[in-house]
Amino acid sequence: MIPTKKISLTLIEYADPLIQELEEGYSKNDLEVVLRLAACVWNACVVDQWHKTTESVTAVRHQLTRAHPMSAAIVDALIARKKQLFGLDIRGITNECVILKNGEFVVRAEARLDVEHIDIKGSSH
Repeated sequence: MIPTKKISLTLIEYADPLIQELEEGYSKNDLEVVLRLAACVWNACVVDQWHKTTESVTAVRHQLTRAHPMSAAIVDALIARKKQLFGLDIRGITNECVILKNGEFVVRAEARLDVEHIDIKGSSH
């Protein structure tokens, strides 16, 4: 079954451990960086679910840790979090952004599905 929770809320919940590590008074940019990192790892996990492989996760881990060797633990924790808490959610995340509205940050994101990997009832193959 395809989850009905807004993908922006799912992304916030998924990225929560990283958000909690931000310094008090973090900026819009700081939050966007965290959400984009989380969405990148999430999407790699989803693509691998669609294609029953580990190629996307391996590529993302390689690229992120090559640029920032200390990020390996973060990437691995996000991969494990996706599998453990959000394993049935096969939606991809796109166009994630943060806007400032009435003095508060609002997260927006769009969900994407690969229709080849769902059946008419909405369950994954």
